[in-house]
Amino acid sequence: MKALSITRSDVTPEALLELATTTPGAWLGVKIAAVLLVQAGHRPTVVTELFGISRTTLTAWVHRVNRDGVTGLLEHSRPGRPSQLTPRIRRQVDAHLAHAPAEYGWTRAHWDGPMLVRHLRKYFGVRIKVRQAQNWLHHLGYRLKRAGYTYVQAHAEDAQQFQESLKKGSSGKTGITV
Repeated sequence: MKALSITRSDVTPEALLELATTTPGAWLGVKIAAVLLVQAGHRPTVVTELFGISRTTLTAWVHRVNRDGVTGLLEHSRPGRPSQLTPRIRRQVDAHLAHAPAEYGWTRAHWDGPMLVRHLRKYFGVRIKVRQAQNWLHHLGYRLKRAGYTYVQAHAEDAQQFQESLKKGSSGKTGITV
């Protein structure tokens, strides 16, 4: 056993980074640590994997520090309308998405953009467009799985008869009766 180690199974890099994203000011610490590691000579690939960020994000941080100094890591106000999905609503929506839409009175089997738009309007009074709802589904970790085709398995004797009819079909007879 190592002299210093984390023994709890719920303390994962993902959980720690989630804490950094939800705690005001903590993300700045992640940025500072990433830039310090780059400055110390660590490879960008190692740093991006360690913090779960993209190489583009790390590059932007380094360029901002080179251009503006350490204040380049500070968040600045961004233009645009603020999101209607407050952190409280986001948590509630995430909890709702863990259940089937039928549990909330909807007739759909799975969540999708149009379904989430109606749900947000009814339960939270939030009006967003379908594409934004799809973005939020993606942001919360949900993926739309397209329906695949499933074929009904025939009985073995029916399959054998069909195969024989195909063989007969090459000589001019189909052998298929309807």
